[in-house]
Amino acid sequence: MMVKKSSSESKSTESKATENTSLIKKYRHNKKVIATLVAIVVVLFGYMAIYAPMTIKSVLQREEFTTKNGYEVSVNPLTRTIRINVGEAGMNNIERGLNSTHFDTSAIALEYHMASAAKSISKKTIGSWKINLTQTRYKDTDTLMWQFTGNNETHRYQNTAACRKNHQDYLQAEADSAEQDEKNSDAAGIAGGLLGGALGYMF
Repeated sequence: MMVKKSSSESKSTESKATENTSLIKKYRHNKKVIATLVAIVVVLFGYMAIYAPMTIKSVLQREEFTTKNGYEVSVNPLTRTIRINVGEAGMNNIERGLNSTHFDTSAIALEYHMASAAKSISKKTIGSWKINLTQTRYKDTDTLMWQFTGNNETHRYQNTAACRKNHQDYLQAEADSAEQDEKNSDAAGIAGGLLGGALGYMF
């Protein structure tokens, strides 16, 4: 003999079944959200800890910013900053480049390499990176020498007071040398004239 459930018992059972179904759906939804968040964290970690530093160092090596050439590179993916510190060999290369342009505002080879690196890094990574080229060898020269932000050169050694002073010193040395050459030429002319006169008088 079957016992009929009252309408209140029937409603209670249906309510519990609906509640259980809702909890299962909620659990499955939460599981998907957590899995998505974990995947995002893994991808971000992989990008910041592995992909970005390795890509940037590869680009900088191609542009010859290596230990062998006198450069020490550090990459901070959190602040999107790349620091290239110049050692003795690197500073010697920079000095040769600046001397060849007489410390005027002309770009040197190093700037072309930095510009190429900045362009390549902008294409291969996310966001705008800042590339700082620094030196600590000369205390009378600014620590920051060149800087690229994204693809743009935002700081140049050639525009600093130290470089302008070096340019003026070069121009002054050239003027002094030309003046000394003129004096030597005049003195040689006078001596030649006196010698010629003396010889003419004797003969």
